[in-house]
Amino acid sequence: MSKINHTILIDDNKTTNFLNKYLMLKSKRFSLIEVFINGKVVLERFEKDQSFQPDVIFLDIDMPDIDGWELLEKFEKLYSQKVKTKIFILSSSINKDDSQVFKPKHFAPEYLIKPLNLNLLNSLYHKYFGNDDSNFIK
Repeated sequence: MSKINHTILIDDNKTTNFLNKYLMLKSKRFSLIEVFINGKVVLERFEKDQSFQPDVIFLDIDMPDIDGWELLEKFEKLYSQKVKTKIFILSSSINKDDSQVFKPKHFAPEYLIKPLNLNLLNSLYHKYFGNDDSNFIK
């Protein structure tokens, strides 16, 4: 079974990070999962470490210091052509204005409403990373 090698969770809510990491581990689709409560740290890591190229980032929108929109904008300007990272926007907002601000891009193809679940992870895996169904927990 192929796995997503390197995943980053960026959310200032530690409980959300814990639950999302738990689901990812349960799905058996993810190898290394790093958790950050601040997007600024992730941008600094991209700047300092050229080998830092996670396969996927799950990015919360509403965070202190640097919000998800700002991080996405900086990532696009600085890194979107250099790395193959996919960014999935995660939001707890059901406000249509928030989802309409999002414009899909090659590196950020989807705006997702929290919470993550196993079916959604399965769907994202098949759509963007492969189609091996063996050992996937449903």
